[in-house]
Amino acid sequence: MRYIYLPVAVAAALLASCVGQKAFTIITTPEGATVSINGKQQDGTTPLTTTIQQDKDLGIVVEKPGYQVESVTINTQTSWWRALLWTENDPNARYIEEDSVTIPLTPLRTNATYTPSILEPFRFPEEEHKPLNNSPIPELRPLPEM
Repeated sequence: MRYIYLPVAVAAALLASCVGQKAFTIITTPEGATVSINGKQQDGTTPLTTTIQQDKDLGIVVEKPGYQVESVTINTQTSWWRALLWTENDPNARYIEEDSVTIPLTPLRTNATYTPSILEPFRFPEEEHKPLNNSPIPELRPLPEM
């Protein structure tokens, strides 16, 4: 009679262990982007493997200088066999199926280019460079601090 509860206890332990943390990898092309998951900055750059709560949706934001900021949302799934024991809205019945995500980065477009000038710089003739009315040239002073 006392062994009848053993299979129930083992099944409950297995189901509880399925919900929790797991390793998750974020990959970007090109590599070297910084990552924020659900608003929390992660240590390191991509490719990055971190531990996540698999019963919560993930909001992933990746940034790299010279590229557009990209964001991805990964939603939790509902397992039918977990939903037998819990309701579908219960966090214990929800999990993230994916182990990794690949995010392509788009380079920023810029129309600005530097073209060196082939013209000589303009120089004032010496007689035009004299102050008007023989008044002295005012002295430049730094602005006062605010």
